[in-house]
Amino acid sequence: MFPSARRRASSSARLAPAAILAVLVALAAVAGCGSTGGSDRSAGSTGTTPSTAPSGTADTLPPTTVAPTTTAATLPPIAPAAPGPATVLSKVPAATGKVALTFDDGFCGDCVGAMVGDLERTGAHVTFCPNGTYGKVWLPYIDRIKALIAKGQLQICNHTWDHKKITTLSAAQLTDEINRNEQWIEDTFGVTARPYFRPPYGSHNATTDRIAGSLGYTSVIVWSSTLSDSILQPPETVLQQLQTNLVPGGIVLGHLNYPTTGQVFDQMLAVLAQRGLVPVTISELVAAGA
Repeated sequence: MFPSARRRASSSARLAPAAILAVLVALAAVAGCGSTGGSDRSAGSTGTTPSTAPSGTADTLPPTTVAPTTTAATLPPIAPAAPGPATVLSKVPAATGKVALTFDDGFCGDCVGAMVGDLERTGAHVTFCPNGTYGKVWLPYIDRIKALIAKGQLQICNHTWDHKKITTLSAAQLTDEINRNEQWIEDTFGVTARPYFRPPYGSHNATTDRIAGSLGYTSVIVWSSTLSDSILQPPETVLQQLQTNLVPGGIVLGHLNYPTTGQVFDQMLAVLAQRGLVPVTISELVAAGA
């Protein structure tokens, strides 16, 4: 009992029983204000669970369980690397009626966003080959890209971290370029790019192919035709380039660097339809030609 309470108790003979009871109730209320079981917890007062609760206390709240999103649940699993000899693909002739549209780099955020919107709107299937060094401009579109991957509309291919000409690199440098970009792809999009690797500028040789294969990139993807859109082009040039050398089973090289490509995407699909071609991802093209 507090000293003041003892003093009050010693004089209890002079107090009426009701007054004694009132004093004792007041003292109990004062003592209760210092306990951790009070109702004025800062997190509890807002109705939210604190992100970090003190361990070992009566106020520790159970962790919040967050159900996985549909997108995360349907992304393809990340399989371990399966090293092997690399095969160079520029087209898959047996994949009649199909063509792979592939888009590299992605240093223009608006261009990435426009293409993502085009895919959502049209349902077209394509492959992105991004460089992780441009990762910041991809951030606003990550969830939408994951949803497209989960639907099977979009595939990711490894294009190295920062687009160096790989034939000038040492084995260690090339390994780092590929592995660093793979880690960014896994961390950002929740999938692996293996086994598909696109060498920057299409520059590769037997040594770079062997290194890529040793890292699980057993398909080195080049192209059969190009949009020539790695630099800013007028719409008519991009469309003319699409029609040049366009073949069934072909791989078309495009870029996510300038707005023209996204602006003419519907017209690109119309050109394919006129030729009786359906756009597919790289893996769909390979499967169709198997």
